[in-house]
Amino acid sequence: MDPRAAPGKPTAYFVLLIGAVLATSVIVFFALGLFPPDRLAAYEARGAECDSAFDAGVAGLAADGLLDDVLRREALQAEFRSCLRPAFAEPFAVVAVGVGVLAAVAIALYLAHPWWIVRRNRSRQLPPGLVGGVAEDLDDLRRTMGLARAPQWWLVPHRGTPSGQAFGLPGRRRIQLDAGALVLRATDRPAFRAVVAHELAHLRNRDVDLTYLTIAVWRAFLLVAVLPPLLLIVHPGLVTTPSEWTWRTSTLSYAPGFSARFLGVLVALGCLVYLLRNAVLRARETYADRVAVDVGGTGAAMAAIVERLPVPRRWLDRWGTHPVPAERLRAIRDPVAAWRPTHWDLVAAGLPAGVLTTNLTLVTGPALGLDALLGAALLGLTVGPWLGALLALAVWRAAQAAVQSAAPARRIPFWLTSGPVLVGAFLLGMLLSPGTTSGRSWFVTSGPASTLVAGLVLTVAAVALAGWADSTARAALTGPRPRDARVDARDTPSPTGATAVFVAPARWALPATLGAAGLAGAAALAVWLPFASIRYGFALSWGPVPADGAGWYAAVGMVSTAELGPADRFVHNPFTLTALTVLWLVPALLAWNAAGRRALRSAALLGLASGAVAAVIGALLPVAAGMVLPIDVRQAIPEAHEMAFGAVVENATLAVGSVLLAVTMAVVLLRGGSRRPARALLAATVTTIVTTVAISWVARPVSCLTGNGVCRTATDLDLVSRTAHWILVQGLIVAIPLVLVAAVVRGIVDPTGTPARITTAGDTSPRTAPWTRTATVVGIGLLLAVTTILVVGIRTSAYDLWLRGSFG
Repeated sequence: MDPRAAPGKPTAYFVLLIGAVLATSVIVFFALGLFPPDRLAAYEARGAECDSAFDAGVAGLAADGLLDDVLRREALQAEFRSCLRPAFAEPFAVVAVGVGVLAAVAIALYLAHPWWIVRRNRSRQLPPGLVGGVAEDLDDLRRTMGLARAPQWWLVPHRGTPSGQAFGLPGRRRIQLDAGALVLRATDRPAFRAVVAHELAHLRNRDVDLTYLTIAVWRAFLLVAVLPPLLLIVHPGLVTTPSEWTWRTSTLSYAPGFSARFLGVLVALGCLVYLLRNAVLRARETYADRVAVDVGGTGAAMAAIVERLPVPRRWLDRWGTHPVPAERLRAIRDPVAAWRPTHWDLVAAGLPAGVLTTNLTLVTGPALGLDALLGAALLGLTVGPWLGALLALAVWRAAQAAVQSAAPARRIPFWLTSGPVLVGAFLLGMLLSPGTTSGRSWFVTSGPASTLVAGLVLTVAAVALAGWADSTARAALTGPRPRDARVDARDTPSPTGATAVFVAPARWALPATLGAAGLAGAAALAVWLPFASIRYGFALSWGPVPADGAGWYAAVGMVSTAELGPADRFVHNPFTLTALTVLWLVPALLAWNAAGRRALRSAALLGLASGAVAAVIGALLPVAAGMVLPIDVRQAIPEAHEMAFGAVVENATLAVGSVLLAVTMAVVLLRGGSRRPARALLAATVTTIVTTVAISWVARPVSCLTGNGVCRTATDLDLVSRTAHWILVQGLIVAIPLVLVAAVVRGIVDPTGTPARITTAGDTSPRTAPWTRTATVVGIGLLLAVTTILVVGIRTSAYDLWLRGSFG
């Protein structure tokens, strides 16, 4: 196993465990901050007071006819947030203290685990001369396993089982052997070596700290985050009046519905934390088995030991702290079984993320004194990287397992199902959160139809990101087979007959891929989360009617300005173009070879061609519109709800650029070849830039000179940047259904699926001229420079839309 290829499952599960603990603990400690009941009553009274003041302010603005005054509305909202802020101070202080206490207890339990294990097992250090040759055998195994530093060897003299246990703090690792292991050495030396190699593999894998931190976090969670709410539900006055308990004062008595919902959610989330704890412990065992086989050479003996283990009779044992023998045998016999992902990994990632997101959405904005949409967006920026990176990690591991094992292609690829599973678990976590069960979450108030549409939109984004991650992983994990090399059984044959072999990727490959996916997840969820909380937030709205417009002219005006709910939030957003650029740049650098550069140039040239077509259409459209439409329509003065002729021409030109961008992406994605998502995004970036230049310095001047548009004295950077972002965002929205339709048509026309030529690192085409490499580098440098200018140019519009309401 190559540690650079993918991180181990124990690490991934441990991260999920921490997320699940935080997801549950935050809302539990926030609820504890509202005990006793009189504090909760004060909290609710403060909220009612602020609501009344806000309603009175709105009524005053309406009476004065100032509801359309943006500044006055923002001032009124700022007063409302300032009014609410003190109500959140004490609960959040309890949250901070509670999380701190939980962390302190977990660290203390971790530091104490060596003492506790020695005391509980009554173990003692293994005397060097107790059994002749044991010390030499143990040191020989230590060197075989590649450990530079020997652990302390301990013995449990009263235990006859042939097993061991690795534990200890950094710098003082210990392995204790049961007395039965020494007996096994005398009767079955290979089995003894397999047992010891397994324990040494835990040290080699560096999972000892992870193991006992996992156990410590679980115990601290029970002690600090689960036990207090259970006691307070039974006895709400436990802190203030501990001796005055009656059944009638119990929350179970006067609020049975709330108690049942809260306890049900707490039990469900507690089970999730428990299962994640066990998942960490099971995964470390299979990893240790695999390393003991690969490095220690104990495959036959290890398999024999596992085959003699008793088969669990209860299905619940499959979720225990140790894997069942069948799973361990698969890990021993299959080199990639230890890291092959499952959909349960994604469920374990989505559930805690959904719980944490919903709980914090209720309080993030008001507690920080921010606009509600901005508070949700900041939360999306926090949770989005988590989801994006974990999705990319699961897809990477699946691609690695497929490449290394040369397994036949699955009928439904893992990346295609991983996105819906993750989103479904995320939405289920929202449904299970205490905020939802109390009826205060937007998950309830936004309506089932809006929630369904929002979930569908997020699913499409997740599938697209998973497809990108799969393409990027396969480009990084495959390489050429030397012409004179023998074909190995693990080589992956391509549809063209070439053979791509597994190669260890660059050390930065996986971190860069996860970083790019995390950035994309942050950019998407920061917009999705605020609009998912709004009823019909993802509705498609048509644009205004042109002045004196009718028939096809009115249709053009309305369609060209149609907008999908949060589109303007993606437009006025510096993360949008940044994330898209990183998504094509990382795969380009991962496959920086002759074939990869040719693919990049091909995508860039296609984008240039699309931009050139946009320039021609942009120059002809104003002239054609002036010839077709009568002068009274072109010079009609628009009403407040209408558009002028010049605006219609400009919006139509932008729409043409967006459609060309979508067509360009569809062509790249359906042509085949490696890294298609990255090449499609590169083509989209080039098309966006060239089309923006064409509109700003060709179409708009022609519109002005022909009298069919608005004449501007200067083209400022903010306008150019907004133009580019509108073309990009609208083009990406149009590309989704276009690609789906094109894929269906292609499947009908060519049901056998003509294999496309693979242009991965395994391409053996002749080398290109040196100047082409220089030209590619210069082109990418120019593209990044222009992209940076456009991202900087959108900052003013982004501040006005996102931040001005909270910071003025």
